[in-house]
Amino acid sequence: MRAKSFALLASALLPLGCATFPRLMTYERFSSPAMRDVWMESSVLVPADLRTDERLPLVLFLHGGGDGPDALDRSGISADLLEGMSDGTVPRAVIVLPEGNLGFWANWYDGSRRYEDYAVDEVMPRVARRYHTAPCPEGCHIMGVSMGAEGALRFALHRRGTWATVTAISGPSYDTQRRLEFLADPLINVVIPTWHVFGPPGPRSRVEADDPWVVWRTTEDVGARLFLTWGTNDRDYVREGSEHLHAHLAERGVAHEAEPFEGGHNWVSWRSVIRAALRRQLAPSASVTRE
Repeated sequence: MRAKSFALLASALLPLGCATFPRLMTYERFSSPAMRDVWMESSVLVPADLRTDERLPLVLFLHGGGDGPDALDRSGISADLLEGMSDGTVPRAVIVLPEGNLGFWANWYDGSRRYEDYAVDEVMPRVARRYHTAPCPEGCHIMGVSMGAEGALRFALHRRGTWATVTAISGPSYDTQRRLEFLADPLINVVIPTWHVFGPPGPRSRVEADDPWVVWRTTEDVGARLFLTWGTNDRDYVREGSEHLHAHLAERGVAHEAEPFEGGHNWVSWRSVIRAALRRQLAPSASVTRE
């Protein structure tokens, strides 16, 4: 159990990469009511030749633990995506990365932080207005890596009907039993305020409300095109959790796509995965509309 605890802690923290990097995204800070008026930062990636008559898809991208809104710039993926949008190998889209800290993209149980409300109700509308993106749900997509992948699944559970697609990359998918073990682990609670974030390990019915194994039993329950992917050399519990969720959905005939990718739990591996996921998820709705 102790070895698993260290692995779970490690999963929340990702390598930050280079100290210096080109900042190709547009950064903004504002005082967030959902975060008790703390000043929060977000970044936006927009095609260089965005026209005023375009209505592009809006992708809410949730970073992993230890990263921030500069994750795509820091990893060099922003440059890769801009090049792809320019040459047509990546669908044109507006991609926004809010600041998630190590908050698990959750509305905290103790009420002190509301990361979900901040990202969906504050950041997304600001970006949608500024860049005149396509309306939800057809034009709205959510994608995340690691901690952000687990957050993307939770956003999908809580906000059914908001998203056209949901993409979870290398996410530590938790069923109720795994969540209860996570919350009850004293080592994890020393480092991460899990009871503040998720509440105590019980009652079980409360934890089940955030369990896709319990909630997602039909395609209609998901309400969006769902794509799960994990690395062949990913962390064991990430791979096992993803395979377990895939098996659950397949057994019940819940429409989704799932496949492993060659690589591990890092931005180098995720670079090509993100490109492929954008092509897979946005292609049906990425056509430009004009006024």
